[in-house]
Amino acid sequence: MYILVIYKDGIQMKKVYIKGICCKGCEKELTKIFSNIYGVKNVSVSQEDCTVSYEGYISERVIQQALKSTDYEIDKFDIESDK
Repeated sequence: MYILVIYKDGIQMKKVYIKGICCKGCEKELTKIFSNIYGVKNVSVSQEDCTVSYEGYISERVIQQALKSTDYEIDKFDIESDK
């Protein structure tokens, strides 16, 4: 699995592709789920791209646990090592 690292205004953001995002309600729910994970901030969910972008250092396992009791699934993580 991979986590895509992007930079927004010089801040390192990570991106996770999620299966099951279909509406604004999903965006709102995923924003709440990710915002409640310790160490995560600046959460942005895109229904169009089916992604969650966030700032922070968390493991794939932590994200899987946060999504465990939902209908959402991790589609993929991507990582880029360079800015």
